[in-house]
Amino acid sequence: MKTLEPGSVTIGFVGIGKMGKPMSKNLRHGDYTVVAYDTRPENVKDVAADGVQEAESLADLASRADVVITMLPDSDVVDAVVDGSDGLSSHLDKGKLIIDMSSSYPIRTSILASRVEEKGLHLIGAPVSGGVVGAEAATLAIMPGGPKEIVDAAMPIFETLGKTIVHIDETPESGHAMKCVNNFLSATSLLASMEAMVLASKLGLDPEKALQVFNGGSGMNSATKDKWPRFLLPRDFTCGFSTGLMHKDLSMGSDLAREYGVAAFYLNQARQMYGLGVQKFGPDSDQTELLQMFEEWSGKKVGEPPA
Repeated sequence: MKTLEPGSVTIGFVGIGKMGKPMSKNLRHGDYTVVAYDTRPENVKDVAADGVQEAESLADLASRADVVITMLPDSDVVDAVVDGSDGLSSHLDKGKLIIDMSSSYPIRTSILASRVEEKGLHLIGAPVSGGVVGAEAATLAIMPGGPKEIVDAAMPIFETLGKTIVHIDETPESGHAMKCVNNFLSATSLLASMEAMVLASKLGLDPEKALQVFNGGSGMNSATKDKWPRFLLPRDFTCGFSTGLMHKDLSMGSDLAREYGVAAFYLNQARQMYGLGVQKFGPDSDQTELLQMFEEWSGKKVGEPPA
């Protein structure tokens, strides 16, 4: 497959949401022509000033794109967009590539890749980690799965969007499997840090000093290093990843663990905690809002002066 270099390639981008907006902008700033489609046309208009062009339909996007990226909520939507009635696979020329950067269910990615391959197309999974902050800064961790020749051809696209790119395996679903494991670890670290910080506050310890100790010692994780100083201590619950989406990812992980016979005690506990968060705050709430559950249960807000 020919390398997908900037300056000569048109990327069709489907899904201009919290992640898709900055990612489509970065691709355009990286000298790719970008044609975007979203079921909410106003989302695409939000990136028009950056040179992102609007497609009227999936068929229109497919007719103009050399390669298509999907950044969508789940496998149901990905399946519908890629291979549903009047989906991308009905309109793309043979030999073209679809890169699913959504958090999709690995087994379904494998099935979808086989279906589109029968139509003469290629599909690889290349999910991301780093959230909206990483998408905006073009520092995402990207985990492509698929044949090395295809992943190598798409590498200039990945390098435009991210900083850490790891080719996981030759199978299209391997990247999505890795994303599932990564999100489990990320969510568990966030929950554990919330419980630890509430306990520290209950003991009368200064939260900023607690973070200094954690981040200079063995307690450091991505939540204590980034989410706490950036979002949680200022009580700015806008890290950009929803409670509902993380619950979906944890549910995928739990299902995979059951299918593969893995005892997943922490994973299932994290899934239940996020499920409580969805019930309490709604699926569109930011995952950092879960701190308020720990505070409510303990009767203590982080940073609140002793009674």
